[in-house]
Amino acid sequence: MKKIIQYLLFLGIGGGLIWYSIDSGIINPTKLWEDVSNANLWWVGLMVVLMFIAHGSRAARWQMLLEPLGYKPSFMNVNNAVWLGYFANNLVPRLGEVTRCSQLYKSDSIPVDKSLGTVVTDRIFDVVTLFILLIIHFIIDFDKLWAFVNQQLSQNKGSEGGPSTLIYVLLGIVVLVGIIALIFRKSILEVVLIRTIIEKLKGLLDGLLSIRHLKNPKLFLFYSVMIWLMYWAMGYVLFFAIPKFADLPAIAGLTFLVSGALAMILPSPGGAGTVTAIVSPVLVTMYGLSKDDAGTLATFVQSSQMLATLIIGSVIFLMSIFVNKKKIND
Repeated sequence: MKKIIQYLLFLGIGGGLIWYSIDSGIINPTKLWEDVSNANLWWVGLMVVLMFIAHGSRAARWQMLLEPLGYKPSFMNVNNAVWLGYFANNLVPRLGEVTRCSQLYKSDSIPVDKSLGTVVTDRIFDVVTLFILLIIHFIIDFDKLWAFVNQQLSQNKGSEGGPSTLIYVLLGIVVLVGIIALIFRKSILEVVLIRTIIEKLKGLLDGLLSIRHLKNPKLFLFYSVMIWLMYWAMGYVLFFAIPKFADLPAIAGLTFLVSGALAMILPSPGGAGTVTAIVSPVLVTMYGLSKDDAGTLATFVQSSQMLATLIIGSVIFLMSIFVNKKKIND
């Protein structure tokens, strides 16, 4: 029952943000359909190829994390598990990690608890990479990012962005919590929950440093770069599918990647609703797109990637069922 309620909550988040995007004019259904129906699908096909490279790089990197534990599953089995993980995440957020570990248990009898530990390490490197990309983006496109921040903090109620009271409230809460934490830091550190959090953070650091135990750390870093390079390319090539977005600079692809990754923090199936609602205002401010054009681009990129993942993932899922039945019969 708890999982059903959680899933309905995730659907509610995505559905609510889709409704908000339509109601606020971010998504213009008529214009969206007109642009998407005339899109050049060859670029979508290229995106799928890049997706295979990205997931393949993640599978190869995961193999390297499993090897120190004494497990050497085939690349095909690991790659299928990665695809099924993404497939599950597009149906039920946060389910992907467990799904891919379960699949690897079925194919190679690797205990879920052990493979799950390597997935945590995998995700730690993703967080670190995203943080590095944020810094790189800030350095390269400082002026546009600063303009975006200024608009969000603008007190001019007549501006397009409108007042940002919520941002001020959030900043006030952060400052207040910081002051309280500073004053009562000794008492806070004695709280069991806080100590547990600190221990977990230390565990994450240990996972990050586990790269030292790999046979080929440079190859591991190469796969990490390939994963995120392909993620950037997967979004950027789709700009060319709709001619009016083809002139956007390559840095806009990085903007989409970073803001889209942050949007995925809000759990909704495949980022439906969250990506459009969060990425669109960024594109409007930084690259001068109209509100509905930004909504069209964000929705097109998110939907194309989600649909491709669901189609390919469902094929791999059906194939895995067939293989498992064959093993049982043999």
